[in-house]
Amino acid sequence: MKGDRLADIRTAGVVVLYRPDSSVLDAVASYRHQVHELIVVDNSEEQDHELHSRLRDRFGATIVGEGRNLGIAAALNRAAREALAEGFDLLLTMDQDSRAEPGMVEQMLACLGSDWRDRVGIVAPFHLTGARPAPGGTTPCSDVMTPMTSGCLVNLAAFREAGPFRDDFFIDFVDNEYCLRLRKKGFQVIRANRALLHHRVGDLRRYGPFVATHHSPLRRYYKTRNRCAVFAEYLRDFPAHCLFDLVRLGKEVASILIFEREKTAKLRMMWRGFLDFRRGRFGPYGG
Repeated sequence: MKGDRLADIRTAGVVVLYRPDSSVLDAVASYRHQVHELIVVDNSEEQDHELHSRLRDRFGATIVGEGRNLGIAAALNRAAREALAEGFDLLLTMDQDSRAEPGMVEQMLACLGSDWRDRVGIVAPFHLTGARPAPGGTTPCSDVMTPMTSGCLVNLAAFREAGPFRDDFFIDFVDNEYCLRLRKKGFQVIRANRALLHHRVGDLRRYGPFVATHHSPLRRYYKTRNRCAVFAEYLRDFPAHCLFDLVRLGKEVASILIFEREKTAKLRMMWRGFLDFRRGRFGPYGG
């Protein structure tokens, strides 16, 4: 479909919650007016019904929650299917602590161009994480390999063609795998450099060439297991990307050894993640 007017594009938003506090209200306020409808998927084991009421009353949000943690991918899939069923074109995917700058979605829409439904899989914002400065005077739109999920606009037509996010990953590398899958199917993944999103990545600290995230041992398990699965699936199609990420893995191990606490626990869980990848064990960590 050529020449879609931006005003005609219908965008739904989803924010995935896990044990949230009231600060999520301010986060949602930063982007609620930038989407037509908001879906809240609460993965918390104990549902905060008072917070749900405030989200409904203040933002007109649709609340989905089953009292168990289904993982980030299952939450995104649920929202995407609901948005497709209601005729939306795009889905804005948000983490609970991410905050959008004014006009973020508009800047991303401006990068779509013509024939975007058949050409563009994902448009990402520029993530302000503290690891790097804002892009400044760079070009408005650029090609990127595997941006983080939070703040991305997912083309729901591409979602229908490429299939759902891998819910057996549960958490971590869900975004990485999906972007590579979209690329393999011929879709572009682009970044709107003037669309800014404030996003927290663990307890991120920079030490010269190293970036320490201080992720928990359990997160290290998921990252290692799922990263290995991505290598196995996409090494032949994207060798340079996989090599780059292998170097990044080496830097992460060095950061754990030099700068982070719980070194032994994290390295042990990384080894378990590798072993579970080899055994084909996915889904939530079972101990």
